[in-house]
Amino acid sequence: MTRRTIPLLVCLLAAAPAWADDPPSFALTTDTPQYCAQLAKQITDRHSAIPDVGRLLSEGTDMCGRGQIRGGIRRLRRALVMLHHRKVAKEPQTKAPSPGNATKAPAPGAQAPPQPAPAPTPK
Repeated sequence: MTRRTIPLLVCLLAAAPAWADDPPSFALTTDTPQYCAQLAKQITDRHSAIPDVGRLLSEGTDMCGRGQIRGGIRRLRRALVMLHHRKVAKEPQTKAPSPGNATKAPAPGAQAPPQPAPAPTPK
């Protein structure tokens, strides 16, 4: 070690007990029955009528109850993803028409533009 690294190491070691007292600033998730219960609560709070979500919730909680924590968490997380995607799909996606693409009503007495003929289907 060099002379410059020794004071740096001393400062780091002196500050280590202070780091141990601070709680982590992020949530640490582990494969525990408590985490299974937390995921199951998140799913049941959303009151989903999707059959696959109900099946995954049931399988996940059963597996967690039997001690198969990782498999249960995997199913519960999959159910949460399905709920999230279902929520995103249900949200209306309205876009305001841009000024260049705004449709104009035809003038009174004017004929509508001709519609293109449908493409023939291959036999």
